[in-house]
Amino acid sequence: MSDVATVRMQPSGHEFIVEPGETLLESALRSGLSVRYSCNSGTCGECKARLVSGKLGEQQPHDYVLTEREKADCQFLMCRTMAGSDMEIEAIEAGGIEDIPRQEISTSIFKLRTLADDVMELQIRTPRSKTLWFLAGQHVKLRINDLPASQRSIASCPCDGMLLRFHVGRDSEDPFADYIFNEAKMRAAVEVEGPFGNLVLDEDSGRPLVFIAYETGFAAVKSLIEHAISLDLAQPVRLYWLVGRPEGHYLANFCRSWQEVMDDYAFVPMVANARSPLFDRMADGDVLPENVIERDLLQVCLQVTDDTPDLSGYDVYVSGVASAVDPGRQVLLRHGLPGDRLFINNLEGC
Repeated sequence: MSDVATVRMQPSGHEFIVEPGETLLESALRSGLSVRYSCNSGTCGECKARLVSGKLGEQQPHDYVLTEREKADCQFLMCRTMAGSDMEIEAIEAGGIEDIPRQEISTSIFKLRTLADDVMELQIRTPRSKTLWFLAGQHVKLRINDLPASQRSIASCPCDGMLLRFHVGRDSEDPFADYIFNEAKMRAAVEVEGPFGNLVLDEDSGRPLVFIAYETGFAAVKSLIEHAISLDLAQPVRLYWLVGRPEGHYLANFCRSWQEVMDDYAFVPMVANARSPLFDRMADGDVLPENVIERDLLQVCLQVTDDTPDLSGYDVYVSGVASAVDPGRQVLLRHGLPGDRLFINNLEGC
């Protein structure tokens, strides 16, 4: 096929564009669709689809054996098939977290990248025969050696389930973080279990989006925003990222670069300040939390409501420490945010 093709999915009605040289699975994932799959090599058969109309293009060799009945029903593997024309196909997509199965993958460390003096990016490459199917904003459990399992938000887009990225903050009291900074080596064995978590994008909302990230909680927000870009969502996007020190926004330039691909986007970097004048705007009767993380998250929520006094038409996504969100939550709700439009990462930690 020398030209692009448009593919319509049934029963969802979603459409995506297939570029020359792309398989149907590659183009669907690049377009932000949560198509069921488990490998990229034609081994598992999870991405089976059925041709409704149009013409299949080149089909690459694969180990999975389609039965004669499946072939007669025009079934094929999306991961090994290109488009021969505009098409309509029937395939399984995830409608929510309940559709994503729990997965266990044995893999290894692919790369360690220093993002800042106190933040490391851990990259894990899964086998082509068993990649991770997940939704943007979710997290997994990572097990290395005999260390306790560590829950970490995935900082990468679901469009590439083979390369998983995680942001690990330096913490000498966390055995996993201490290992990553001081002992980890390439190709060290890693067990991945998941995905978990309910901080996923409501793709059909259409409401303006506010993302609040606390420290390395930015990892989940990064995944969500990259997914929104894949979907080419048109609504306004605001990102508030609060850290503990001025140099703590370890991917600040990357955040600013999103301005080039979103029409209505703003990045608001913030630094925690126990004496912030924002606290003077708390409601009568409110008490400034003694817990540092609660106070920090309250500060960023006060900034959000200072910028947008009426949140009744918004969706707000918060990624930080779930147990410390409540004071900030109350501020958001008092400014009109419906309770069901507040989405909070249920991960205890970032």
